[in-house]
Amino acid sequence: MVKITIKDNQGQSINTFDAHQDESLGTQAQDQGIPIPFSCGVGACRTCVGRVHKGKEYLEEELIGPKHITTEDNEVLTCICGLKSDIPEEAEIEMEIENL
Repeated sequence: MVKITIKDNQGQSINTFDAHQDESLGTQAQDQGIPIPFSCGVGACRTCVGRVHKGKEYLEEELIGPKHITTEDNEVLTCICGLKSDIPEEAEIEMEIENL
């Protein structure tokens, strides 16, 4: 399974979970009890933004829908971002959530 590590905005690890390709990373994190904040849920604000420190090449930034705002190269909107279909099972992704 693909491992996702979520850190707060101070770089402290919050949780690690096994991710799947059917939902956004933000939704999966919330299902695991990780309080990633959502506002719009459609990629139009920065409430759920995450800075990816490892594994960005495995992410599909617009899995759930189109991104409506500009983000930095190392950032994703977790409400619409998910795993690419060809991601290796041993992949690891590490991200810091701006609003945690």
